Amino acid sequence: MIARAAATPTPPAPPAPPAPRRAMLRFSGWFALANAALFLLLGLRYLWHYPFSADPLGILYLVLAFIGHFVSLAVLPAGLVVVPLALAWPRRSVVLPVAVLLATLSLAALVMDSSVFAEQRYHLTPLIVMLFERGTWAFIAVITLTALAFESLLAGYVWRWVAAQPVRGGRGLALLLFLGWFAGQSIHMWADAVGRVSVTQLTRYLPAYYPIHAKRRLAQLGLVSPQMIERQRLLQQTRGAAMGQLRYPLAACNGAGVTVSVNLLIIIVDGLRPDAVHDGLMPRFVDWQAGAAVFANHWSGGNSSRAGLFSLFYGLPSTYEEAFYGVQQPPELLRLLRERGYEFGLFAAPGFGSPTAIDRTIFAGVPGLPAQPATPDVIARNRGVTDDWLAWLARRPADRPFFGFLYYDPPRAAMSADAAEPLPLEERFTANAEARADWRRYRQALRVIDAELGRVFDSVDAAGLAEDTVVVVASDHGYEFDDNGLGYIGHASNYSAAQLRSVLALHWPGRAPGRREHRTSHHDLPVTLLQDFLGCSNDPGDYAIGRNLFAGVSWNWIITGSYVSHAVVEPERVTVAYPGGYVEVLGPDYRPLPRAAADDRVLAEAVAAMRRFYR
Repeated sequence: MIARAAATPTPPAPPAPPAPRRAMLRFSGWFALANAALFLLLGLRYLWHYPFSADPLGILYLVLAFIGHFVSLAVLPAGLVVVPLALAWPRRSVVLPVAVLLATLSLAALVMDSSVFAEQRYHLTPLIVMLFERGTWAFIAVITLTALAFESLLAGYVWRWVAAQPVRGGRGLALLLFLGWFAGQSIHMWADAVGRVSVTQLTRYLPAYYPIHAKRRLAQLGLVSPQMIERQRLLQQTRGAAMGQLRYPLAACNGAGVTVSVNLLIIIVDGLRPDAVHDGLMPRFVDWQAGAAVFANHWSGGNSSRAGLFSLFYGLPSTYEEAFYGVQQPPELLRLLRERGYEFGLFAAPGFGSPTAIDRTIFAGVPGLPAQPATPDVIARNRGVTDDWLAWLARRPADRPFFGFLYYDPPRAAMSADAAEPLPLEERFTANAEARADWRRYRQALRVIDAELGRVFDSVDAAGLAEDTVVVVASDHGYEFDDNGLGYIGHASNYSAAQLRSVLALHWPGRAPGRREHRTSHHDLPVTLLQDFLGCSNDPGDYAIGRNLFAGVSWNWIITGSYVSHAVVEPERVTVAYPGGYVEVLGPDYRPLPRAAADDRVLAEAVAAMRRFYR
């Protein structure tokens, strides 16, 4: 009998190599996470001067936001570029170089930004980049080449590590990081709504960090109450000045505060253009201006209400607004008015919260701010400002000086574009149909506001206060009707004269009325009031970048801002800096000029002004 040979067992087949596309995706994810860890280490430099809080919620938010933000800086480029490339063209020779290049640029930018922030307490901006000298560019080149070498080695290591073994846990880690990011943003939304400074103060310390704001939505959902928002706003503001971010003012006002006119009334008309002040549209305001000092070449510090109002009360570039918002520190003007016992009467048709957020900046710490207007009727909102003012004026203590703030919002949306009724200035803005219709609504809205201004002027006269009150009428910014033929209508979209030229007129007892033609800016009003109204005799550079309006000196440049960009405006050019490093130089007609047309000396002065009040 022949024995049957035992069957030789077949060895198990080696695991199949991962599909190229899957391997590319796994590499993309782990390479991004490796860079996230590197960015987190570099990010510790931003916290070197951070004013840490003992608040447990602030500490928790710091950890979550810090990790979430720097992970985002590493993951977003991969998600937006590398992952789609890996799906469309899964070749190692293509995906790895692109991933290395993106990581190199991000790493080099982070190193440079952290260096600038450590020295100037100000993140890297396009204007600062324009001032770099050759030595700085050589240093950047060395940093970039070093980063390229490091990222190339890191990419090779990650590729070999991913290819050599089935790496587990990537999805769980990604989910955990996302939940941490979401928790951090949720904390910020709530803390921003109630004014928790220990949370909101972090924003300016992180590069390109834009946390979520949702005050109105949370209030609508009933998750926060207006009473809670008000209570926390007042409580946190008392701590804000000591949080250590700002060096403002550089020196406190040292004046005795002796003034001829003890009351101050500031009236703001949103988006009022100087060339729209016509006796056929605003007869009451035109009559009032006849007895006022009118600054006919006046410019706002921003093309948005938030930036414009900030510059008008602080006298500082709007680039500081985020820092002041974070710690809720009011301007020196408001601090002194409160310190000297002024009675406040504050009324605003758009409200004091979003979008201007002046409850957290200009009026931070002021008790009893009116709630956001509930009625959707925009005409009624403006009429309500005057009604509330008249009622307040009648019951105010007669033995105390007052500060009044009235903020009107022309109700364009409630007006008709029907051209049946003839209006003054009909010949303007006829080339663009949309601009022509909006121009008609705008002029009708100004008639509504003029009637309210007339009621206010009459109330001051009827109360016998005309010779005891400085009255300021200003607009927060301009309003464009495609003035330059580029399609812009409205505001907050460019830095042309149409969106920056604004109204400023002062009825100041004892000062001669008349037109002043020199170039003035919003930055000049706080200086004038602090010097001539409140008696501050120290250098205005201690608290503002402007000069006295009545000095008759024209500005050579001003800094203006919007929600995400800012610009340096000169009479002959505008240098605009956008997020992401893009800079353009434009002429007075808002058409491009060569980049060489920028004045490095002016830009250096502007950059110095934008960091003067940081610690």
